[in-house]
Amino acid sequence: MSTEAPNVYAPEQGERSSLCADFSWTFVGNAVYAAGQFAILMILTKLVRPELVGQYALGLALVYPLMMLANMQLRSVMNSGTHDQAQFGHYLSLRLLTTLVAFTIIFGITRILHYDWELTEVVLMVGVAYGIETISDVYYARLQLHDRMAEISKSLMIRAVLSVIALAAFTCVTRSVVWGIAGVAAARAMVLFGYDTHERTHSLRSRTEWYLLNGELSPRFDAGEQRQLLWRSLPLGIVVLLTTLNSSIPSFFIKHGIGEHDLGIFSALGLTISVGNMAVVSLGQSAFTRLSRAYASGNITVFGSLLVVLLTCGAGLGVCGMLISKFAGREILTLLFRPEYAERADLLPWIMAAGAVLFMAQFLGFGMTAAGFYHSQVYLNILANVTLVAACYWLVPGKGLLGAILAMLIAAIVQLVASGVTLADAMRTKANVQTGTFEPA
Repeated sequence: MSTEAPNVYAPEQGERSSLCADFSWTFVGNAVYAAGQFAILMILTKLVRPELVGQYALGLALVYPLMMLANMQLRSVMNSGTHDQAQFGHYLSLRLLTTLVAFTIIFGITRILHYDWELTEVVLMVGVAYGIETISDVYYARLQLHDRMAEISKSLMIRAVLSVIALAAFTCVTRSVVWGIAGVAAARAMVLFGYDTHERTHSLRSRTEWYLLNGELSPRFDAGEQRQLLWRSLPLGIVVLLTTLNSSIPSFFIKHGIGEHDLGIFSALGLTISVGNMAVVSLGQSAFTRLSRAYASGNITVFGSLLVVLLTCGAGLGVCGMLISKFAGREILTLLFRPEYAERADLLPWIMAAGAVLFMAQFLGFGMTAAGFYHSQVYLNILANVTLVAACYWLVPGKGLLGAILAMLIAAIVQLVASGVTLADAMRTKANVQTGTFEPA
């Protein structure tokens, strides 16, 4: 059997889609997906007690960082312009292995922390749902490499709609969070095997009756290639782990310091940031390839100009969120959730203030990844998380939920400033190298 397969970096024929078109598709897909995530939490707040919503939030706080570590941003690595001989199957097989390891670690943590079986079941089911999602993501990487953003968006939209329907049906019938999340996992599996892995989605000719056996879409296990990919992408995995801990750390302090009821309230309020975050992710992903190409070619002017546009968008989104929260926060929370959630509407402007800073820091993260500064992000995120832990330890006991939000804001400011200084210095050095001038040490 031939082992030849086209390199994943082989360029597509024809014109590259415009940034506007890519952003439009990506924004719509992420908007529908984010709306689905929002709807899932909204449905849970309507159908079950805040304590059970808190269990779901705790499951996310534990599962999401570990799954993002397993993710290792292979999608960004594949699309970063670092040309090598790795095939798509090598990326897929590495993702399968790391996802399995992450799920094993999640189960081990539930045993170490002595969670009861009800909470353990919730955590593990969340792990299954997000594990399936990480497998879809590596197929998205191949689609993005060939500028097929429309197919990614279609998958996100189908997955979001089916997940909401499944969760609503299962939770309504059983009044169980575990069964509701099981419905979400089943919906995501249907999309993975019915669309994401299909040859037609990737514009490939059908070569086998069972399309998963197509050499271009199936796993390819090669210990040497997997080690190289792991070594190159692990720093990014650590960066994502540290980044996602920014949202998980406050949840742990709230759960153990205040209780699951307040954690349920906090998770509902915090979800409002996702409204702006979907635009941040959409625009960042759409601009990522162009940022990478601009930096690799030494076109620092284009690279810097695009970053300025992204940062302006991030700040604008945060300010708009603060204004809406200030003047219509209580009404929005009452409509979306329940009156007991609206009692804490005073926290919304503070959450959106933290969101504005986080949006800008996230855009700088896209820029650093596009420029290949992987290890620097590890140290920056360690600094941000140490700041967050210290601030939560100091503020949550005395100020409760407001203290957790203020801690997030402080950590976000630290990360934004440190990232900006690091990236500005890198851009200045790159420009000097291109012009053949060097500043004295």
